Amino acid sequence: MRHYRAVTIDDVPALAALMSRAFDPRYGEGWNGSQLLGTLAMSGTRAEMAIADGAPAGFALTRLAAEDCELLLIAVDPLRSGQGIGTELLRRSIDLAKRAHVRRMFLEVRTGNSAARGLYERHGFICVGQRKDYYVGENHLRYDAMTMAVTL
Repeated sequence: MRHYRAVTIDDVPALAALMSRAFDPRYGEGWNGSQLLGTLAMSGTRAEMAIADGAPAGFALTRLAAEDCELLLIAVDPLRSGQGIGTELLRRSIDLAKRAHVRRMFLEVRTGNSAARGLYERHGFICVGQRKDYYVGENHLRYDAMTMAVTL
């Protein structure tokens, strides 16, 4: 059984642990608990968590600003991969943005992350730009990102 709820400050340690499992440190895409906590404190920021079998299974973090919404992060526990959690978190984030009368949603995704790019493209996101050396991974290796957007 899976359900969704808003993230609270008390969830940050569990979500930081989830991110350490969900993101390969080679690429520098994951955040730490301090980054997550600081972002949650910002105006317009919202995070929603998927819970399966009583444990965090994934979460999405968005930030609303006027008519735009930025999808900052989606993380899914790798043990729950392939169960539709990322798709549902993205769908719910888009629905939230629509209810807030947002016109566009943006995100960055590592150019080589074909699974994430495919998810976003299936939901209407298109590439609108590139960010060179956006991610800094292990050994200071840098990776480009695509900026993607969808009109809602």
